[in-house]
Amino acid sequence: MKRNYFTSKFISLKTLNVQKINSKIFLIALFVLLAFVPFVSAQYYSYGGGFWYGTEQVIDSVVQNLEPLLRALLGGNDWTTYLLFEKTLLFILISIIISVILGNLPFFKDYKHKGVLRLVAVIIGILGVRNLNYIWISTILVQYQVLFIAVTGILPFMIYWYFLKDLSGIVKKVAWVFYAVIYFGLWATTTLEAYTGVYLWGAIIALMYGLFFDTWVSNWIEINDMKKGNKARLADAIANISEEIDRIENNLTHQYYRSPRAERIAREQVDKLEKRVRELQKGL
Repeated sequence: MKRNYFTSKFISLKTLNVQKINSKIFLIALFVLLAFVPFVSAQYYSYGGGFWYGTEQVIDSVVQNLEPLLRALLGGNDWTTYLLFEKTLLFILISIIISVILGNLPFFKDYKHKGVLRLVAVIIGILGVRNLNYIWISTILVQYQVLFIAVTGILPFMIYWYFLKDLSGIVKKVAWVFYAVIYFGLWATTTLEAYTGVYLWGAIIALMYGLFFDTWVSNWIEINDMKKGNKARLADAIANISEEIDRIENNLTHQYYRSPRAERIAREQVDKLEKRVRELQKGL
């Protein structure tokens, strides 16, 4: 009877997994079909127009098919297509973030139907983005522009710093001076007024860092690495001493010591070990 129960349970689980796989295959096939329909159509209409004309037709077909849906969902009251692509990206971004947050909330952590949480995240994303006017969207986009400029501006500096970090002191200083000289050269020869400030400040920052701050930063990183190593060793020592304390206390609890004198020595040893643990914990 029990064997039949487990057999039926296994068959039902296997059937459920097959159904899930089949549904995924169906969705993938449907997506591929929808993706290739405009491509085939474009190739038909662009038989004599070359590859690039066909690609343009594919893009136009996809945009024409998706734009009415996205405009209805995210366009807002006026159903305009102004900044529609930006709205779509914001909708995807917000939906993903909300989905992750909902999945990590204690109230929903054990909730089995994760698809419902994703649907809630999508609804929140639509409600949030749908009624944003172009002023708010432009304000949000400015922040991403600042982030992009800051990251791409500091990235070459970080790559160059990583390339030089294992070199000796004087070699690094010469390399940073050379880096600053290149920026000074760009500043002196550029004809674009918008770039002059960028090149000048890049040269000044590189020169000041190489001459005054590089040694301090290198020492700080080295000291932190040493502290991390010492903390790891201290943690291992505390763990070993704690195990020894547990062993002695277990012997005292089970009265493994034959004489009162042996018990007294064991208790004194526990006190010493506990004092040692407190001293080591101050170094963490």
